[in-house]
Amino acid sequence: MTGPRQPPPPWAVWLALGALALALRVAALGSQPLLGDDLSVGRTALNFAELGWPEPTMWNHPRLRDLLVHASLELLGDGPWGLKLWSVLLGTLAVPATALLVRALTGSLAAAALAGLLVATDPLHLDFSRQAINDVYLSFLPVASILALLRYRARRAPGWLALAGLVLGLAVATKWSAAFPVGAAAAVVLAGSLRAEASRRGRAAELCLFGAALVALPGAVYLLTYWPWFGRGHDLAELLRFHLAMARETATHTGYAGTKLPGYPGEVVGAWRWFLQPIWYVDYIQPMAGRPGIPEGGFFLPAVANPLAWLAALPATAWAGWRWLRARDPGAGWLALLFLAAWLPFALVPRPIWTNSALAVVPFAMAPVAWAAARLHQRFPLPVRAWGAAALLVAALLCPPAMGLSLAPSDGLVRALVAPAALDPASHGDP
Repeated sequence: MTGPRQPPPPWAVWLALGALALALRVAALGSQPLLGDDLSVGRTALNFAELGWPEPTMWNHPRLRDLLVHASLELLGDGPWGLKLWSVLLGTLAVPATALLVRALTGSLAAAALAGLLVATDPLHLDFSRQAINDVYLSFLPVASILALLRYRARRAPGWLALAGLVLGLAVATKWSAAFPVGAAAAVVLAGSLRAEASRRGRAAELCLFGAALVALPGAVYLLTYWPWFGRGHDLAELLRFHLAMARETATHTGYAGTKLPGYPGEVVGAWRWFLQPIWYVDYIQPMAGRPGIPEGGFFLPAVANPLAWLAALPATAWAGWRWLRARDPGAGWLALLFLAAWLPFALVPRPIWTNSALAVVPFAMAPVAWAAARLHQRFPLPVRAWGAAALLVAALLCPPAMGLSLAPSDGLVRALVAPAALDPASHGDP
């Protein structure tokens, strides 16, 4: 007679999630045609790393991507692996990192495993883990910084705070929006640290430590990513003026005329819609000379965010907030705080936002969804299992198109969720 089945050790769960995420992100990657964005990223990486010139793509964002992609191009050549290595790596690491975050905040291995699984199989996250642009970096770096902050809170070892600052510097050098969830987490950890200090001197020392680790260190890391710019002879005053121009462009940018769908339906929407309606992003490559591997009708890469998971984010977050207010559940409060800190800066911006920006919110959105499902499963196991099975089935159908693969049931579901114009070659401008 055997005893009750024991759950797997956490390390086995993290390893399994990472293996699944990596397998999905590398499958048939070498045969997937390179997108215009992939090629532009490669040209920009060379231009910036070697000449200090942040063009031809997205000059208004920080430049860590250029330095990383330049290094991988030097190592692996200008094919898919040289261009996409960092997206694959950081997109894969985002999966166990999300699981670790949920486990650290809630103590639930089931919620942690489900959160990681939802990120691993999310078609939008999968798609951008297989592209050279850097939005998927923000699904890992802020989470890693917050994990280091939580370790500092638990152990009070300054090395963890320094690590949080180092990773924060890399995150902000990817896109500035990374500062919002990490800043919210840092504020909570700092407040707890100050309450724990009995003396004024101790509180002053803690403030200085946080300032050095989470302001000065990330600032230094950020400046280091502009070494090619300084190598051209520019100084700090010119860098400041350039950043003011970057901020103005970022505040108004809605894409480049003639390159995507008229009106960008579904691809550039108010970020408040991300968790209220199905959202998607479609890339298209026209067949052209010199671009092998593109079929006669062109190549579509539709990425539809899993609606059964994404549309559960707001109700799950509301429940987490209610649990914090009514039951003083600290883990639930953390989940609600991090989601809102990551999402609201996008949702409150009046201009439309590209849906690929939602990658920065994905881990913080799937975390409360997984937590809510794990809690509800204790009282309503059958409905929760049915939802989980349906969500995984939808993911299984939507992931192949995001990987550039064509399957009849998957194509049918994509056509049901995506605006017809997005899948019409005549609606797309020149790549």
